[in-house]
Amino acid sequence: MRQTLTSQPANAYALQALQLIPRLYRWAVASMQANHLGRDLSLRQLGVLYALREGESSPGQLARRLRVTPAVVTGLLDRLERQGYVRREAEPTDRRRFRLVLTENGLAVSLEVQQALATELTAQFASASPEQLQELGRSMQLVERALLSLEERTPPALLDEEEPVKKPKARRK
Repeated sequence: MRQTLTSQPANAYALQALQLIPRLYRWAVASMQANHLGRDLSLRQLGVLYALREGESSPGQLARRLRVTPAVVTGLLDRLERQGYVRREAEPTDRRRFRLVLTENGLAVSLEVQQALATELTAQFASASPEQLQELGRSMQLVERALLSLEERTPPALLDEEEPVKKPKARRK
């Protein structure tokens, strides 16, 4: 496969991004655990709380946003409801459906974790010059646009990444 000169730096940055994203995820999980943030929430559960804060209100919307099956969302919601972070309420116009409501505790814990993680990252960026921070901002916008485009083109996940793939049973002859 032949690459042009202009695609080589783009490829190197793409590879670097693919290495950084899992590292950022691992750091966030470790930081939450080490600093006892989120009161034993997983990052996926925290993602549900963030999505509810941003206006998602149905299990279907959450499944599409998190790219997991509706069954996975149901499990996440059951745990979050038991912990008092989420409430299911009947939809006023269609009582067969329900909407998800973030409780005061859910809002508080999601903001607490977000602020704590942002504070740690902010401390790491403190030594950067204003020009470097502007460049970082432009780079983050570029990554955001690329991710939005990729997400639009990618079909929702059929299985949750944490669930093992089950082999179909052999048919009898």
